Amino acid sequence: MAEQQFYVGIHGVIASRGRMLVLKRAPVMPYRPGSWDLPGGHLALGESFEDCLLREVKEETGLDVAIDRLLGLHSMVSEPYLQALYSCRLTVFQKVQLRPDEHVEHRWVTPAELASLEMIPYLAAILKRGMLSYVK
Repeated sequence: MAEQQFYVGIHGVIASRGRMLVLKRAPVMPYRPGSWDLPGGHLALGESFEDCLLREVKEETGLDVAIDRLLGLHSMVSEPYLQALYSCRLTVFQKVQLRPDEHVEHRWVTPAELASLEMIPYLAAILKRGMLSYVK
């Protein structure tokens, strides 16, 4: 099999009181606008997974979080992405502050509520795999 380039996405499952934070992608986003996603983004060269996640969560939501543990890795044959998923918690309760050029809405949802939303493909796949079942 020939090698191909791919992206590494680092995403946080920020859970509080049995719900997780999801963000709705802005209509101007080139990939899957209008889909619901977890906070996170692409790994930059020379950046650790954890530093990437803390940076992306802060940029996208204004929240400060602590990383508890790696939940797992996920890749999809149909798309050039590898996702590293981390369990996170709020360090202090804060109001979510979105960047309107990236996300237009946020919700705190249970895994069952998430299933009814239009999700970005990797999120639908990890929900189906049971990777979010610990959020209760």
